[in-house]
Amino acid sequence: MDVKLWGRVKDIFAETVDLDEASRGMRLEVLCAGDGELRREVEKLLKSNDQVENFIEEPAFCVSSVVPNDDEAAAGKVLGHYRIVREIGRGGMGTVFLATRDDGEFQHEVAIKVVSSAFLGRESLRRFRQERQILAGLNHPGIARLLDGGVTDDGLPYLVMEYVEGDSLTSYVEKHNLSIEERLRIFLKICGAFAYAHGNLVVHRDIKPSNILVTSAGEPKLLDFGLAKILDIEDHGIRTATDFRALTPAYASPEQLRGDPVTTASDIFSLGVVLYELLTGSRPFHSDSVPLEKMVQIVSSSEPAKPSSIAGTANDASSDGTTRRLRQSLKGDLDNTVLMAMRKEPERRYRSVERLADDIERHLKGLPIAAAEDTIYYRSSKFVKRHRIGVVSVAVIVLILIAGIVATAWQGREASQQRARAERRFNEVRRLANSFLFEIHDSVQNLPGSTPTRNLLVTRALEYLDSLAHEASDDSSLQRELATAYEKVGDIQGNPYVENLGDTDGALASYRKAIAIRYALSTDHPGLEPEIEFGKSYRSLGDILEQKGDIGGAIDAYTKSLAIFERLDRSNPNNLLVLDELARGHEALGDGLGRSGDSDAKLASYRKTLEIRQALLADDPANKKMLRSTAIAYMKVGSSEGPTFDSREENIRKAIAILEELSAEDPTNARGRREVGFAYYQLGNLLTQAKDFHAALEARQKALKIREAFAAADLKNAQAKFDLAVGHADMAEALSNTGILDQAQQYARQALSTLQDLATADPGNVVYRRNVALCYEKIGDIYLKEAADEKQAVGRRHRQWAEARSWYQRGRDMFMQLRTEGVLMPVDTGQPDRFADKMKQCDEAAARLKLAKV
Repeated sequence: MDVKLWGRVKDIFAETVDLDEASRGMRLEVLCAGDGELRREVEKLLKSNDQVENFIEEPAFCVSSVVPNDDEAAAGKVLGHYRIVREIGRGGMGTVFLATRDDGEFQHEVAIKVVSSAFLGRESLRRFRQERQILAGLNHPGIARLLDGGVTDDGLPYLVMEYVEGDSLTSYVEKHNLSIEERLRIFLKICGAFAYAHGNLVVHRDIKPSNILVTSAGEPKLLDFGLAKILDIEDHGIRTATDFRALTPAYASPEQLRGDPVTTASDIFSLGVVLYELLTGSRPFHSDSVPLEKMVQIVSSSEPAKPSSIAGTANDASSDGTTRRLRQSLKGDLDNTVLMAMRKEPERRYRSVERLADDIERHLKGLPIAAAEDTIYYRSSKFVKRHRIGVVSVAVIVLILIAGIVATAWQGREASQQRARAERRFNEVRRLANSFLFEIHDSVQNLPGSTPTRNLLVTRALEYLDSLAHEASDDSSLQRELATAYEKVGDIQGNPYVENLGDTDGALASYRKAIAIRYALSTDHPGLEPEIEFGKSYRSLGDILEQKGDIGGAIDAYTKSLAIFERLDRSNPNNLLVLDELARGHEALGDGLGRSGDSDAKLASYRKTLEIRQALLADDPANKKMLRSTAIAYMKVGSSEGPTFDSREENIRKAIAILEELSAEDPTNARGRREVGFAYYQLGNLLTQAKDFHAALEARQKALKIREAFAAADLKNAQAKFDLAVGHADMAEALSNTGILDQAQQYARQALSTLQDLATADPGNVVYRRNVALCYEKIGDIYLKEAADEKQAVGRRHRQWAEARSWYQRGRDMFMQLRTEGVLMPVDTGQPDRFADKMKQCDEAAARLKLAKV
């Protein structure tokens, strides 16, 4: 099918997929307008959508221009270093072939996956590239390895993967007639592989027996991470009726079927379905020829039968005795384990694959499991099963002590109920805190005027988590939540890169608490995710130390942060999340180096950031988050000294174009609008340096308009007030440079008033205080220009020289005070002398004027 026809098929499918059969037929008559081929292809796609049981395994179109469908015609074709032997399978994204290495180096069988030409849309290619990135970063004996990759002569991407010869999970256990214990031990190995993948922030999203092969040696191998998604990397695409749904309905979680965000909890649900089928021979939900909408309803609302109640029904040849024994072995622990993994609400499932595996291990050892109700009877029964002989030998003693045991059991039952109630309260408070911290806060953080609300939400969450932490100091996941809460509080208190309340002392204290927790976690519970969080904490600490004038401390914190991400990049090559943080690490270090006055090192850091951003964006050009980050990198490279003026202007204008477009798509995002204003601010700086004063004034006006709206929307936001004050000071400079001195003076005094208020409220913020000094200079510069007008009366010019000198004196005094306190930024080392030179200039001009008058 040609691309043009395929495009029309998709459009008509999107318009008719939700119609009933009668309406659909009439609409197809109109849309296809007698084009028989077009209608046949649309109906084929509609039929495939209605029969979702085979949606992933048998796509509506399996056209490939790489090789024919005929095995004989496919055999012998060469892809890269490999020669195709035969086709071994077809899936939702393409065809898989058995191949051998063809370059004479050595003999080696591989599996080659070629994307189907029918799915050559932007989203499918992005998913294929993502599969390559994900597989390259996974190295575990239970996961099929990525060996190579490339593009065919027809422009179709392909992957070369480890060839796994074996049977699907369910076929293997049935062929070898494995016992329940043997099946569980294979499932434990599968859990180990998924725990590794989840530890690398990868969710599979399409777990099913056919994606788990078992070799002749009984070792399971996980296949097809093509539908996986790296956690925390946002997919900004807009869903449509024709979207590729990354799931197999019979094994998908309720949130997957609804199209909600997918997490590791979704994989745990699918593992529960696989375990259900592994133990019973049946699936928990019957989905043959069931429309997707009906399947969503079934999985979301109906409870599956207990495995013990249906075990044996799939095998009609089973004897009644065999069935009874099978059901008895599943009853209790295994029922509870499977059903806990398959709970409707993600938060009520096992919190990790390790927890699921731990319950299975405990069941095999005869120990109590977490999924069972923790009662005296349950624990006693487990003890009896483990120690039958000992229990019989002490039966007489037990009978003698029966009265005491009854009393103890009663007290134990009361204690158990009290403990259960306490645990429920603990978990309810924790869920509430996490709702404040992650759900409600994150949903409003970019809205204008949300700073007080965010402060209340995060402070309340911190109070709850802090109280819980004293009760469960050994709970690493709770400690991570507490560290995240401290960081979010620190952001709101004083981080200059987000809306904040102007409390840098409070922010510094919060970040240091977070780092102390992260350090302990990275030592006691090493792993990719805790290490990433540790690196981000150091970066936030650097932001605040920079605000407080401790540039050496800030650079040290940024350097430690960057070192963590560089180490993670070496151990997790091509991990998108690590690369994103690595780019941010270089950017933050560049910011700190800029404050130190090392302009060459600053530019080098910014260029490394841009290089990484451009590479990531090339792999996923539709990713809006990556597009925004790349624009920021363009802006920072353009704002740095070193490149030519033209290249600097080109980079900044490129950033403005991207940020303006993103802001237009999401006009309620206050952070996005602030970034547009900052880009115009940088353009104004560059044009001022080039002495293109009228163009600089235009850029300053655009920046100021955005900052005025930003500040008006959130009166409690200290960062918005600071941005507005800087905008007023910049306007004063731009108007002064174009000769509009009266308005320049008004803007300068507005800026000074706001900056003085901010510095009074947060005296530890050195950035506020240095900007007060620079504002003194701008006012002095305006008086200096007024005094240069020779048409004025001599007495007036004398007063203007004196005014200019007095403002320069104030600025010098401020910088001298910062030097005395030991917080003068390295970039400001020469400021006191520069202000002294300006004061001398005023004195000399006044003296010349007096001499000329004489």
